[in-house]
Amino acid sequence: MDPLTPFDDDLIEQAAAEAGLDAVTLRERLVDHHDHAATTPGIDELVMEWRRFLPYEPLVERTADAYLLAVESSIWTEFGQQLSLSDTELRAIKSVHDAQARRVVDGSNFDGYDAMVLRR
Repeated sequence: MDPLTPFDDDLIEQAAAEAGLDAVTLRERLVDHHDHAATTPGIDELVMEWRRFLPYEPLVERTADAYLLAVESSIWTEFGQQLSLSDTELRAIKSVHDAQARRVVDGSNFDGYDAMVLRR
């Protein structure tokens, strides 16, 4: 299963250009993020854990390919630290996730939170 399946290529290209990153590098960082989430403790388990323990419902939508989640910025910060991402890389990854999630569902679902799209 390709972790990039839920993402439209034009959004990756756009976010890379806006961040001044090579699109290949951004795709690699997106895969790194997904692979990290998939191993700690697994995508389904992570989503279930967040749904159980966060003080709000983080699952905005479930599609055939992905979970679309609204998460606190601290969750992204933690991923960025665990993956040793630069600020630029983290901003670009978040931009792709946000644009993709908003393309699929109404953006107001993410008010006050950051979007995260995880391949199912």
